[in-house]
Amino acid sequence: MTITHAMWIHGHSVHKEYPVGALERKGFSVKYIASKGKSNWLHFAIPTPVIVDDSRLQAMSVLVRFRTDAHAAIESIHVYDGEHNLVKADALHINAPNWHVERIQLPEYPLVHWGIGISVLVSFENDASWVEFSAAGCDLSVHK
Repeated sequence: MTITHAMWIHGHSVHKEYPVGALERKGFSVKYIASKGKSNWLHFAIPTPVIVDDSRLQAMSVLVRFRTDAHAAIESIHVYDGEHNLVKADALHINAPNWHVERIQLPEYPLVHWGIGISVLVSFENDASWVEFSAAGCDLSVHK
């Protein structure tokens, strides 16, 4: 299957689920700094065309570009189409001191109906821990 659309959103558009921690937005990224060492879900709403030239799109994979300090890790990446969960990648525990792109393949390339959301669970060992995002996106293909 060929990628026909790749939709991305900049990292500084991320939203946190729980009102703890701090978001530091810069021109090139957003850094989420932990509060009391607690984990938190961070969410990206990907601008998603669902129909192109009379054909519905299929989601092929999602990608998240990030880096962490030594005391933070990406634990899970969940992908949604509206309220429908498309995939849960759990028990990841990715610590990345340099910029890293994590790609999550979507099984059977589901049709997209409502828009793609990417939710990322980050864990922290202490209050000074952080994760930094530069972008998140989705590869799409026209359903034939």
